[in-house]
Amino acid sequence: MKVKYSIIPFIPAALAMIILRVMSVFGADESGKVFGMDKMTVSYTVIGIALCLFVVCIVINIFDRKTAPVYPVKRNPVAGILSILSGAAVIASSVGTFMSTTTDTEYYIMTLICAIFSVPAGIAFMLMSRVHFLGKSIVSGVSMLFVFPALWGCSELVYQFLDSTKVSISASDMTSMFCFIFITLYYFSHSMVISRIKGRNPVKGCFIYGLPAVALVLSHGCYTLFTGMKERASFTVILNAVMMFALGLYALCFIIELFANTLSKDELEIIDGLPAEAQMQAEEGQYIATNDYDDLVVAGDVDTDETESTDTRSSEYYQSAQGLDDFIIGYQPPQDDEPVPYLTKDEMQRPKEESFITGTQRPEMPAEKPAEELQPPVVQVVDQGTETEKPVIKPLTERKEPEQPNLSDVEKLLDELNSKK
Repeated sequence: MKVKYSIIPFIPAALAMIILRVMSVFGADESGKVFGMDKMTVSYTVIGIALCLFVVCIVINIFDRKTAPVYPVKRNPVAGILSILSGAAVIASSVGTFMSTTTDTEYYIMTLICAIFSVPAGIAFMLMSRVHFLGKSIVSGVSMLFVFPALWGCSELVYQFLDSTKVSISASDMTSMFCFIFITLYYFSHSMVISRIKGRNPVKGCFIYGLPAVALVLSHGCYTLFTGMKERASFTVILNAVMMFALGLYALCFIIELFANTLSKDELEIIDGLPAEAQMQAEEGQYIATNDYDDLVVAGDVDTDETESTDTRSSEYYQSAQGLDDFIIGYQPPQDDEPVPYLTKDEMQRPKEESFITGTQRPEMPAEKPAEELQPPVVQVVDQGTETEKPVIKPLTERKEPEQPNLSDVEKLLDELNSKK
């Protein structure tokens, strides 16, 4: 990832450009020269340094084969604030320039076009701030608005080109035009990174176009601001200087983030790690064909499926059978080791609520006491004037032979079935 190290030559180049532009305002001698150069020569020197920096970035990029073309945006509140300021400054500068332009101006229509493009460009800059505050880029239809800063830069570039070519090139300051050339190229790559639009390598483009753009914009912003303050220029000049500072600092803040967190192509494969659907199906088919998959399936069937199914089915069958027996009231299949239940006289004389018997219950028979345990009753005999207690064996009723109990309907039915056998 060598392209990110192009920030090393950027530092001395940017400092030299800013110092030259500031000294052309405050450090000129009586003849108006700085180091023997007039203001026009200083401006072209600054442009030459920016072009040299651009060439160095391209050379470094040639030897870079590892930088990933996609970058997952990190949380960067400073970049978010500068993005909002850039959007407000773009709208204020372009609309202010249009409001101060009269209808008889030569490029009035072009000024109007720049003002029109500045409104969606400013809104796009403000929407970009959300990406920096949240720390993640969301691909949606709103992401298409992020290209408007580059379109606004194209309109401003055309306006600066028309304005600079009114006179001889040697007599006009071309710095503004080169500023918008690099601003347009940079913010096009910037929008692709923010909105995650596929491109050849927009991350490298941010370094190649962004570093010369930052150096030029900051140096030109310093020159415009100090010149306007010294000459007491109109408010539009101050707004242009503020716009240059906001755009340059926003680009610099995002480039520093890229420098710290740029990914290589190997790391990108890990991040995007899910393979294609066809590859996943092919790998799944290969795994199913192996013995490990067969062992896993068999083990699962034996250990879990069969045991659970047999237990579940047996329990379900028992519950269904039990429920069927309960549904058929008064009936229970006879078993060999259990006697057939029957009803006694006392049980027949019970109320209907108490004689409700299901097939799963057996009435408890009252235990008969043996004859030896029967004791004769004690009868009091009263003689003449005396009262004694003697045990007298006197049966209360005559002893009869025990009668056969009446057979119930169930017993009769069972006897008939047994007789047919």
